[in-house]
Amino acid sequence: MEFGTEKKHMVDFLFVIALFFVFALSALMLVMIGANVYKNTVNNMSVNFNSRTSYAYITEKIRQNDSYESVSAGDYQGLDAIILKQVINDTDYYTYLYQYDGYIKELFIKEGADIDPSAGQNILEAKDFSVSSAGTGLYNIQIVTPDDVTIPLLVSTHCE
Repeated sequence: MEFGTEKKHMVDFLFVIALFFVFALSALMLVMIGANVYKNTVNNMSVNFNSRTSYAYITEKIRQNDSYESVSAGDYQGLDAIILKQVINDTDYYTYLYQYDGYIKELFIKEGADIDPSAGQNILEAKDFSVSSAGTGLYNIQIVTPDDVTIPLLVSTHCE
């Protein structure tokens, strides 16, 4: 009797190759599923960042200027704007938050100054921005992000 002299069959070789391909295909499918989950997570994080940053920034600017008759909805050179009034050394200054050229912009100017809307500081990317008064001290704000997501925001002032 001889030990160690097993016959090798072609079926054994094909089984190993088939098992390898099944493993490789499973690994490839797992990587593709993981990449898709990652892509969706990044997209959702981007949308959340835009909406939360928009909420936080605009709300905080309104809260910082929340005093009697210092917050209003209006326009700046034909653009919907949140108008924040401050009195510094007996001179009126205005901060305008508006959408121009794909961005929500902030512009701080002295009363009576005529400055082009492009001079404002870029704050956030946005396709559209609209502001309307929804009652005394209540403002309805709509922001459309670059991803075409509409962000509704209802902000109230406490001093009105």
